Amino acid sequence: MSDSDIDPGIRIFADRESQAETAIVALIAEDEFARARILIPDLNAYCDYEDWRESREGFQMGLAMAGVDVRMAPIALTPFLIWSRLTGTPPSERSLDAFASTILLFRTSPEPIVFAVIDEQEFEAHSRDVAAFAAHCDYQQWLRHRRATHARAAMSGRHIEELPISVSDFSAWSACVADICEPSINRYAHLLLEHLACDFGE
Repeated sequence: MSDSDIDPGIRIFADRESQAETAIVALIAEDEFARARILIPDLNAYCDYEDWRESREGFQMGLAMAGVDVRMAPIALTPFLIWSRLTGTPPSERSLDAFASTILLFRTSPEPIVFAVIDEQEFEAHSRDVAAFAAHCDYQQWLRHRRATHARAAMSGRHIEELPISVSDFSAWSACVADICEPSINRYAHLLLEHLACDFGE
């Protein structure tokens, strides 16, 4: 069964232990719902929090009827909005689910690997002052190198997440640790994802 058999916006994955097809449905706390409606246009389609909660439970039941093991995951609004900004993902119901899935897989996977994603504009702006970039002639060479590194990591069987980062923020962080090599870029992305997971509900 593929994602498209169920819903084009929901991430279906095999649970590491049970191997059952699994999906994550996000829940925002009732006390954050009013603010969430301002920032997530989809939520204005619902009369109130109870209406939205019932819709979420209906979505859960629909997935369950399709044979998918569904977990309801409480998430905090602020980390979700930070993730949305970093990834360039517009805030929506489906991106709430995508965020919840990303964080839950990150938290429950043994020794997850996080790859920092750098866009071309950021690479060009910092190509001279970040040693990891300077080792490559241009952005395309950097991408080829990163894809090869990603492929080698995937062969280990460990769970891999990708997270776009701000190179300016990374540079400020790296100044504190005096390390701007390539592994530290991934380490920064890993720490950032850990930070976003701090307020993730159990």
